[in-house]
Amino acid sequence: MRADPDPLCLRAAPKELVEVWIRSVRTMDRDALALFVRHVWCSWEAASLRTLAAAVDMRRAQLDGG
Repeated sequence: MRADPDPLCLRAAPKELVEVWIRSVRTMDRDALALFVRHVWCSWEAASLRTLAAAVDMRRAQLDGG
């Protein structure tokens, strides 16, 4: 059985990995994006994901037709 991670113990995501994720987010559909966000944000420190969060918001806006 796997315990939920303690948000205070999460590590910062490596910048190189965040850059890869940003490129990937640009082509994700709505369902893949939602699953990706749930997984990544519970695994890495949120402050290290700020640029990724902006890319996710932009992709959501594109998917919403905006």
